Amino acid sequence: MLPIRYVAGPSKVGDQPVIMVDGSFGAAPAHGLHLAHWPGNRTPKELRRDLSTEIAFAFLDLEEGRRSELSRGCEALALNHYDTDGICALLVLSRPDVARPHRALLHEIAACGDLFEVRSDRAFAVDMALQDLGRRWTGDRERLIEAALDLLAAMLADGEAEAQRWQEPLDQLRGDRAALEDALFDDLVYMDLGVWSATLTAPQSPPFDPGRHAFLGSGRHDRALLLGAGVAGTSARFVLGTRSFFDIVSRPASARPDLAALASLLNGLEGERADGHRWRHQPQKGATPELWFGTEHLPLYAEHAGQALGWSQLEPLEIKRHVLDAVRDAWVLPDDDDEADGDEDIFDV
Repeated sequence: MLPIRYVAGPSKVGDQPVIMVDGSFGAAPAHGLHLAHWPGNRTPKELRRDLSTEIAFAFLDLEEGRRSELSRGCEALALNHYDTDGICALLVLSRPDVARPHRALLHEIAACGDLFEVRSDRAFAVDMALQDLGRRWTGDRERLIEAALDLLAAMLADGEAEAQRWQEPLDQLRGDRAALEDALFDDLVYMDLGVWSATLTAPQSPPFDPGRHAFLGSGRHDRALLLGAGVAGTSARFVLGTRSFFDIVSRPASARPDLAALASLLNGLEGERADGHRWRHQPQKGATPELWFGTEHLPLYAEHAGQALGWSQLEPLEIKRHVLDAVRDAWVLPDDDDEADGDEDIFDV
């Protein structure tokens, strides 16, 4: 069995070939094996899948001779970041006898972590457990990976393991789903977008802020707009999902709207605010950036926006209109072939 190495970046991989699990390793080393769905991967075409965990199982499914051919000379399993899909993929490759009986569940857990899709409550609980371990860990990264593999194996073996510990996030998820059900929903499938508009009638209502695993949980949309109309104004989050970031093979990626341009437009309409609240956005090239109105600090991949959300003075319909315009502006249209070439009759069909 190959040892597991945590590497902080491409320069840390070294000259020896390794199996690079999940993550983005750039061009180093050219003679290693990629089993990853991150942008820039060189995963063999026969193994490409939506999730790195699915890719790892596809590698495991190969005949032994083909596996040996692809991994010839590789001296370690390398991971360059900590997340749920990466840990699931690593379990498949490092502890295949543990992983094989739980293949479907591991796919669900990986989708929950990387795509925010909730295919089962059990998968959500495992994802939350792995995320919680990563947040609390203060020691060596390779020891964290081993601890995560042990935790994942234990939760696969026992569906009730530490069930009470994960009851709170499950209750929060159910509350988030209920909040979405109470809102007006526009299912704009052709735009790969879901829009939820909530009316907040209580004078002290907090902003409309259901979690990512609720509004992206179905996997139906890669982006979501959440608008809450309250006494103090409008709360707003516009989230771009990871299906337009990862190397997804099951469906074409939607082009991403320009969040910087959209924020600039909305700030021009909003005007200066004494409280310092503005339309803000995260880096466009990130895995799942978002635009929101409020304070500056909103962590990447935040489940809820929380205290970062403020109240815009723009009407919900005006915000929605500009978001839809930004989405349309990003559309990549096919080449126009309505003009005839030479003697071609375009109406001869």
